[in-house]
Amino acid sequence: MKSSRLAFSIALGLTTGLLIWSLLQLLRFFAEGNPLPGMDSFIYEGALIGLVLGGVLPVRHALWNHHAPSLILSPLALGAVLGIVAGLLCFGLGQSLLGFQFSPEWVRLFSFAFLGICLGGIILYVHPSSDWPITRILLCGIGGLVIGVVIELSVMYQLMIPWQLSGLLLGGAIWFLLLGILENYYVDSYLRILTGRQEGHVYLLDQQRHSIGYGKTNDLILTGHSEVCKVHAKVFKQDGQLHLENEDPDGNLSVNYRFVSQQSVKKGDIIKLGSALLQYHEV
Repeated sequence: MKSSRLAFSIALGLTTGLLIWSLLQLLRFFAEGNPLPGMDSFIYEGALIGLVLGGVLPVRHALWNHHAPSLILSPLALGAVLGIVAGLLCFGLGQSLLGFQFSPEWVRLFSFAFLGICLGGIILYVHPSSDWPITRILLCGIGGLVIGVVIELSVMYQLMIPWQLSGLLLGGAIWFLLLGILENYYVDSYLRILTGRQEGHVYLLDQQRHSIGYGKTNDLILTGHSEVCKVHAKVFKQDGQLHLENEDPDGNLSVNYRFVSQQSVKKGDIIKLGSALLQYHEV
């Protein structure tokens, strides 16, 4: 379970790095015949990097939990726009540091690290139910720094593949892997859906609080089930135990087929919301 998420994180990091590199090549190809107005190309590159990372990072949770594309596009677009702003700000500030006699290498490292911190804040803004805010922001800053360090090492040792491509691929994989390790560290339980079109789907309980229902704002979105309310129940951790609480008076919630309004659950318990059956597991 946890190893699958780490593999997913690495694959997503590699894909993100390749996408950034491809867009940067398009930017350079366009700029050769049409010089970009107003700003140094370094700042434009920051905007592109911020666009991709700002779009992808906040929707990792939704991608892992197989949310429908329509539910992913909105946070992806919001994160991308905020990422562009962050990229312009961080790389623009880095560019200004060159006027104070800082070396280009240190400027790039600063720009990537500062962008990582900003992207950590964007994740929390777009996906506010994320836990460990300070840890996540700092880890994103480290992830940004990792990309910068790998790119500089690639330049230093003249790797066979293009230096920026190697930096983005390896740095992106490490960044996303670090986030996956952080989330796995805090995960000790999950819900498995037992019925309907989502049968077999696993939802990792990697936050302090989760909402369940058919509404698009829920953390766990149940689709194709009758009698499931828009926001049917919430799951939260308290005193080392997982608790369920009914959120809609018109919705029925049961644990081991006994109706409850709020109750703690233990390993193997069957949870029923409307026609949806879920089972609680610990790892």
